[in-house]
Amino acid sequence: MIRRIDLLPQMYARRQRERRVLTGILIGGAVLLSLLLFYWFLLGGRLSVANEDLAAARARNDELQSQVDELQVYSDMAADVTSKRAALQAVLAGDVAWPSVLNDISSILPGEIWLRSMTASAGATEGATPVGTETAPVRISDQVAYGRIQFQGSSLSQPGVAKWLLSLDTVKEFDSVYLNDATETEATEAGGREVVDFDSTLELNAKAAAFHPFLEGLE
Repeated sequence: MIRRIDLLPQMYARRQRERRVLTGILIGGAVLLSLLLFYWFLLGGRLSVANEDLAAARARNDELQSQVDELQVYSDMAADVTSKRAALQAVLAGDVAWPSVLNDISSILPGEIWLRSMTASAGATEGATPVGTETAPVRISDQVAYGRIQFQGSSLSQPGVAKWLLSLDTVKEFDSVYLNDATETEATEAGGREVVDFDSTLELNAKAAAFHPFLEGLE
């Protein structure tokens, strides 16, 4: 058997091992440094893209803010209209368009009906002159009346009274119609024949307000 005899001193062998270790460390360090440089460039690219996105978002925000500033004048106008509408409602609260209401009543008044008197209340004066069902313990309508008109009149027949009530119900400014009383009596103005004296109450809705058409135009 042949034995290998190392004639070099052990110091040289140790130095070779140290060189190999140092070379491995240098190579590993170079690889690690390369990885770090690659990661740094990668982060730099991502940061550049993020900065571009941020700049685009800021430009979009500036554009939207410019549009908001341009539209602010319309928002101020809307607020001004709302404020003036509220002021108008406060000033005209309870102001009924009586000419229009009376014209509607005259236009649907049946031929066999004639009115002798009427009592009205509305808005701030509602309740000052109680009429008809205003103090009735039982209500047939859940709507809050803008105003009321109580009529005393006469008809040539009971169907005429029914026609009067149905005619009132066809007008958009009128809500509920009540018949408080209807009594047959003998009347001299009807040639001595029997007539029906009736008492009825009409409730008005907000469309009867004097300012309602104006407010509809603002909406």
